[in-house]
Amino acid sequence: MIKIGVSYCDSKLENYINWLRRAPVEIEPVILSYKELNAEELRKCDALLLTGGDDVHPEFYGEPESEGDRYNRDRDWFEFKLLDIAFSKNLPILGICRGLQITNVYLRGSLIFDILTVVGTNHRKDENTGEDRLHDVIVFEGSKLFKIVGEGKGVVNSSHHQSADRIGENLRVNAKCSDGVIEGLEWAGDDRFILLVQWHPERMRDFQSVFSKNLLNAFINSITQK
Repeated sequence: MIKIGVSYCDSKLENYINWLRRAPVEIEPVILSYKELNAEELRKCDALLLTGGDDVHPEFYGEPESEGDRYNRDRDWFEFKLLDIAFSKNLPILGICRGLQITNVYLRGSLIFDILTVVGTNHRKDENTGEDRLHDVIVFEGSKLFKIVGEGKGVVNSSHHQSADRIGENLRVNAKCSDGVIEGLEWAGDDRFILLVQWHPERMRDFQSVFSKNLLNAFINSITQK
């Protein structure tokens, strides 16, 4: 049985758990929560999944707070600790939405504080339906992500208003939207598995999409083939 540490989020946590259980092997999710302060449980796990949620506090990348945004410093500090442990143990890391952002900041990168303000396009969920917005994604040839999905273009779901700006140390961009917003990052150093995406593979309408199924399979394979 594979144990995967999953960072706690205040909503839709079950989506991540259900997605992991679609894997062709038996998975035991271990919920790692800033409320329980149980980061050390990650040492017993085989990998780390960082979930979506509130914005990373801008003080961690040298910017002021934005009025109206939601922050949770306790969660930020807790997930920095998770990343400390994951890197020390060379665990595979999959970051989704906020998971991309917290990892980029951890590695001394920064974030665009609001895509609509800075870029002029809207990546938030649909205000009328509450559903994820859909948009294009362009995957860079030669990237690890390209090898995983096997396609240079596709459509992904979107529910965020921030994105990576300055890229963290040892990371490289592997995917963008046509408006230039970064949609994916990956480890640029050795062969360790660190894959970070802005979309939500765990709640895509089409679980057979290569942007959902192939990401899950690659994550699981990075564990079983270690």
